[in-house]
Amino acid sequence: MIAYRERSRIAAYPLPPTVALASLLILCATLTGCVEKVAEPPAGSPPGGAMVNDPTPGGAQGQEVELELFTWTENDEVELNKELLREFESAHPGIKVNLVNISGSREAMQKLETKMAAKNGPDVMSLHGAYYIGFADAGVLADLEEFIKDDPEFHLDDIHPRLVDLCRYEDRLYSLPRYTSVYSLFYNKALFDAEGLPYPGSETWTWDTYLEAVRSLTKDWDGDGTPDQRGCIIDFWGARLYPWLWSNGADLMDAARDKCTIDSPEAIEAIEFLVDLRHKYKVAPSTTSTERNEALNSFARGHTGIYMSGPWDIQTLDQVPDLEWDVAPVPKQKSKATMLGTENYAIWSGTKHPEQAWQLFSFLLSPKAQAIMADKLDKMPSRVSVLNGSYAKADAGYDRQVYVDSLEYARRPPNFPEYSQVEGILQAELDRIWLGSVTVQEGLKAAARKVNSKLEQIRSQEQD
Repeated sequence: MIAYRERSRIAAYPLPPTVALASLLILCATLTGCVEKVAEPPAGSPPGGAMVNDPTPGGAQGQEVELELFTWTENDEVELNKELLREFESAHPGIKVNLVNISGSREAMQKLETKMAAKNGPDVMSLHGAYYIGFADAGVLADLEEFIKDDPEFHLDDIHPRLVDLCRYEDRLYSLPRYTSVYSLFYNKALFDAEGLPYPGSETWTWDTYLEAVRSLTKDWDGDGTPDQRGCIIDFWGARLYPWLWSNGADLMDAARDKCTIDSPEAIEAIEFLVDLRHKYKVAPSTTSTERNEALNSFARGHTGIYMSGPWDIQTLDQVPDLEWDVAPVPKQKSKATMLGTENYAIWSGTKHPEQAWQLFSFLLSPKAQAIMADKLDKMPSRVSVLNGSYAKADAGYDRQVYVDSLEYARRPPNFPEYSQVEGILQAELDRIWLGSVTVQEGLKAAARKVNSKLEQIRSQEQD
């Protein structure tokens, strides 16, 4: 069993998921279900019981130190990480880094959970933003500020303040994002041009103008009653719904993260708008909550005018010949809104080599490494100096300023420790709404009732 610090469940969770991914999942209850809780270590104690400022570049008497870096990226990022690690090892001759990569966030996080339970955590790891709270709550992540205070070369104030705030848990900093992301709309410029429609703009882009555009873009070329070209495609699941809820003054949970509020009048109105795109206006096709690349594939084939996603799709779209596209903000209703996502990097609290782990961590989050990731893989930097510098100024072929500007009003996902245990309940009701089996009001009322009942059950068991 892992020895965890004593923690109480806080009422107001100050962190979100990034967003990321695209699905919002929190670490499974399995991790906290096999817990041997111990007293919290004294403030300022370094992880692993070693001195953070150990001057030895490698191990004891200069022995080579082996570190494990755990990631969950696609092959192109794996190869770039290998290049960066070769550079790191060249600059740190006493350190050897073993890269372990598992593609797929769910599979990777489950593997990481298993490694933690076996007290065999990686020295440095990449966490999907949606899973971060589970690991932080379990006490298996090192407090980064214990390293930062002893490293004058690491400038925390260069990390965007929204992102630093997102990564705090119970007033401690257990992770930082290597890069970030926000949801935007991708639109097909050629289809807009064919209809003589203006491209989406930040101030004029509202739910009403969005609806007008997607209705104009929807075409039934062969007259069989089924559109051959759709104005939009909607991912009707989890995180993809949050910007629409927020823009209309709604949210999945209340501010304290105690109660599900997806049945509020504002939430019903927002979800009704999306459902009408499919069932009333016929501008959006049928989609499922299990196929997460459905919208991307439809857009890439040129069959769809607009869809919502993030910077992670850019590498795929860049490889599609003759596809003219750009990005625009998510349309606003009562206010601008989008979701802030992160890929969080953290250090295992049980590492035997804390100083070397910090050296690797700080290298991966350095301005130079972030600039390389942005240039080669279109990753959105978390460092303000890179974000407003080379990233924003580069001739990328799409409007990166949309992402830079959106970061100023992007919101953290409504994560809470029990999310993984109620996610399926919520999505089951959303699926019924999307299929037309129940009305929006009926489905959201059922979702809120069932989620709140489950949360009450879970939390009462925690108190026993």
